[in-house]
This record gives sequence, C-alpha cells and structure tokens, in this order.
Amino acid sequence: MARPRKNHREDLLDAAEAVLTKEGAKALSFGSIAVESGLSKASVQSVFGSRENILDALLARWMQREQVKYEQLAGEHPDARSRLMAHIKATKEVNDKAGSRISTLLAAQVGSGSQSEYMKQWYQERIGDFSADDEQARKRRIAYLAVEGAILIRNLVGYDISEEVWEDIFSDLEQYAQ
Repeated sequence: MARPRKNHREDLLDAAEAVLTKEGAKALSFGSIAVESGLSKASVQSVFGSRENILDALLARWMQREQVKYEQLAGEHPDARSRLMAHIKATKEVNDKAGSRISTLLAAQVGSGSQSEYMKQWYQERIGDFSADDEQARKRRIAYLAVEGAILIRNLVGYDISEEVWEDIFSDLEQYAQ
C-alpha cells in the first residue's frame, strides 16, 4: 500500500490555485482543494483553518512573487520616485490572468467580510499613508491611484483593454511620474 502524500502547504496552495483557475473563487473550499490535492478535507482544514486564511495565503504568495520583480526594478534603497517607477513597471507587466486572480481573491475577501492584512501591509510599504506635502508627492499619489485603478478596471471589472492601449496607459503614467 502506498504511503499517503505529506500535507505540504505549498502543494495545497498549488491545488487551491488550480481550483481558482478552473472554477473561480466561489468554488474554493476545503473540499474542492482536498479533491484537487488528493488529500482529505480535514488535512486541508488543519493547514489553513478557514477559507479566509486560504484566500490570504494565495494573495500573499502571488504578491510575494510580484514583490521580487518590484525589488529588482526599484534597486537598493530606492527613493520615493524610484519606488513609484518600479511600481508602475511591475504593475504593467502583470498579465491578465494573474491580475484577474488577484482581483478575484480581493473581491472574495471583501465579499466574505474580511480584508487581507497582508494586502494592507503591502500597500503601506509600497505607497505609505497617502499624505503629500508638496507637488511632487501629490503627483506620485495620483500616479499610484491611477495604476491601481487601471489594474482593477482591467481585472476586477473585466474591461477589455488591448495590449497596445495598456502599454500606452503605462507609458503616460511613466511620463507623468517623471
């Protein structure tokens, strides 16, 4: 008789991502992840504890991948302008599929009455508290909000923005942020 697979968190996140991709956020449950992973529902529940924890873990995993790209673009010890430019470039490179998954997870969390503490922290580190005490800081604030608006319109709303227009939008944002 074969030994059961070990209960690895990353394997379960892979299974959760597969469910999300195939069936959407509504289908994401301990049961669907168990079926996808070949483990018991109890095993999945013991790792995550709640559906909200699964959503948060998936968000954290995807955002950590994005963070690596952002840090490569920003360089060491970036100033406020460099952080903004890296954010614009990293966001521009988010493909439809990944952006849609992230937006779907955020919407699922809000719909369930919870918000991601990970995402709040991510925005705090990336953008700060949105205060602006000079014209350049105001322009940076507007650019951050425009970037986030573009990604949400494209991915959460599902508004079809061609690659050509997407490139054009982000080119405009890069010029504005100079």
